Amino acid sequence: MDSHAPAFERGTHDFGNEADRDRAQTALDFAIGASVFLVVVAFVVAFIPGLLAPFEAVEPTQAADRFAITLAGDLLTDPASGPADGRVIDPVCTAAFFTQMQDDATETTDCRFDGDDTDLRSTLATDHAVNVTIENRTGEIATMEYDGENTPLRAGPSAGGRAQVTVSRQVVLLDGRSHRLVVRVW
Repeated sequence: MDSHAPAFERGTHDFGNEADRDRAQTALDFAIGASVFLVVVAFVVAFIPGLLAPFEAVEPTQAADRFAITLAGDLLTDPASGPADGRVIDPVCTAAFFTQMQDDATETTDCRFDGDDTDLRSTLATDHAVNVTIENRTGEIATMEYDGENTPLRAGPSAGGRAQVTVSRQVVLLDGRSHRLVVRVW
């Protein structure tokens, strides 16, 4: 046996100084740890619904703004030029879109909207009732010629006398003239 090796015998272990030997978890340590844990759990539970809210139901105000921007900046623009920053909408795609929405018939065009959608709810992927019009400077619904017919630029049910209707307006350039794209959601 090596003379420098410590001898370990039962009951004679060296645990260091006296303070280390008597230290253990106290009730106060446990209470602080449990409290921190519960606060963190409560924080997570309180804020998870807020994190998931954008993926759930959308308020009509948010929906109206989003639909107006989507229509003016993407769906009604010229497919060859890409999304428009200046809100210049394509006359052919605009007339085809409103004809498709009014006639509940599919259109075969090279436009950005789905030619198989026949109503605004499916086109805009929403559960809200939606009404879209393009108005001239005097507030009248604009019309365009498409397939030899004069097409009024309106789609969706009328808001009627509803008290809670959210409206979003975008100024667009159509055929070189300024118009208002008006989206109503309820």
